[in-house]
Amino acid sequence: MFGPFPGSVLMKLVRALVPLVAALPLLLARLWSPTACREGETGPAPAPPARSRPRVPRPRPYVPVPAATLTQERAADFARVAQRHAPLWALAYDPVQTVVFTARHRVLADLVVGSSDLDALDFALTEFTPPGYARAYLTRAEQARTGAGV
Repeated sequence: MFGPFPGSVLMKLVRALVPLVAALPLLLARLWSPTACREGETGPAPAPPARSRPRVPRPRPYVPVPAATLTQERAADFARVAQRHAPLWALAYDPVQTVVFTARHRVLADLVVGSSDLDALDFALTEFTPPGYARAYLTRAEQARTGAGV
């Protein structure tokens, strides 16, 4: 089909050459990188000098400290959010946890959403659509007529 080569041999040749051509820029970048072109450098770059002092772990400021109690207006906001989402979600407040506000789905009991900010939880519950489930398309009477039931 393409000159003296049969189609399958040509495809094997293309499959062998394409990865090599794709790796060629990476190989060239390693060969002509600025660190490899220094005079007198034959091996890998030397390791940085060892530290004389051991590292002390830093405090983690990004972990929020939970609020001790709800203020009266935040409690009123929590009650409004809980009432708004009451048909599908059971909201709870736990001041000991890092995630102080949690919502458990009333139908799918293992589905829990949590947040440390009440506005974020309200937004998440408003926008969240629980996963669908498989529904039977035939009624029992139709299954009995066709003999597919039992």
